[in-house]
Amino acid sequence: MYKLFYKISLISIIVLSAVLLYQKHTYAYHTLVRVDPLPHTKVLISQEKYADAQEYLEYFMQFDYVSQVAEAQDLLRNIQTKRESFEYRSNKIFEGIYTGTSDEMLGQVSAISSDFFLIGDLRDLAIEGSHYFKDEKVDTVLVSLSGIGLVASVSTFFTFGTSSTAKGGISVLKLAHRSNKIPSWLKKYLLRQSRQIRETKSIQTVKPLLNNISDIHEEVGLKNTLKILSKSKNTDELETMSTLSKHYGKNTVLMLDLSNTKLLTHTDTLRHYDKNTVKLATSYADNGFIQLLKGGEKHFIKTTKRMKSYAKVGYKGEIWKVFLSLMKHLSDTILIAMLSIASLLLFPFKKLKN
Repeated sequence: MYKLFYKISLISIIVLSAVLLYQKHTYAYHTLVRVDPLPHTKVLISQEKYADAQEYLEYFMQFDYVSQVAEAQDLLRNIQTKRESFEYRSNKIFEGIYTGTSDEMLGQVSAISSDFFLIGDLRDLAIEGSHYFKDEKVDTVLVSLSGIGLVASVSTFFTFGTSSTAKGGISVLKLAHRSNKIPSWLKKYLLRQSRQIRETKSIQTVKPLLNNISDIHEEVGLKNTLKILSKSKNTDELETMSTLSKHYGKNTVLMLDLSNTKLLTHTDTLRHYDKNTVKLATSYADNGFIQLLKGGEKHFIKTTKRMKSYAKVGYKGEIWKVFLSLMKHLSDTILIAMLSIASLLLFPFKKLKN
């Protein structure tokens, strides 16, 4: 009886070790852990970033594992109530007018509206001109944007509005500059191009950039456009982000963050995958994209479906949780050692020799 139990135990160790090794390197279940959006949402609320908090939580509400949680539902309801209150909305409008920046659409619209018209460019040039004559620090980036804006305004008038897209891009850039969202490469680019525009009286050299910014603005909204600008590293990357925004819409920024920019760096591969599959990968954050890119779309879908089925095994999925814990904490070296030792004990060397 003892020998039978001994052999069954060894066989169990061999099978378990082999299965764990196979699953770790074939499906890597232990790396796919769903993102819990509640902690980060609460952090955003504590920072009074209610617009960001709602956008973040609403993105995850498309997944059953979040939408069915009562706490998530209550949290979203509270955020919406706060943002819809008269006091909150009034404060955000005033914030946009007074500071020129805001994290809410209402405040951003009030901040950007004057910049879309000629008056905004003339105002900024006058302010910076007074700084110059008083030997005070001049905002060269703002001067460059206002100069480009003047040329764009004239072009819009003489082309019967065909340059209005470019003008919209300049207005977005001005707000981005005031919000400290313009990266250093873009500042240098604008300063360099403004000199050429002053000489040629034409905005043709910056039109592709401005059109991309306007396209992004149209797809993802003003707040997310500023975030995309701050993440960009060059004009080519900004153009790719424009393409991504047309494909993923207002979710683009969140998906970029959750994928650890893999959505951007692997665009050529991911554009062949179904949009819902890519969104599913974001719910597992960076590791979701690692598995999606490593095994392909079909393999990734198969893996996530298996995980969902396995999670129902045993009382509230406790067996699956133990299995995941073993995969996570037992290294390949330990598993191979367990497999080898159990095999040697089950099939002693002497018996094999005889």
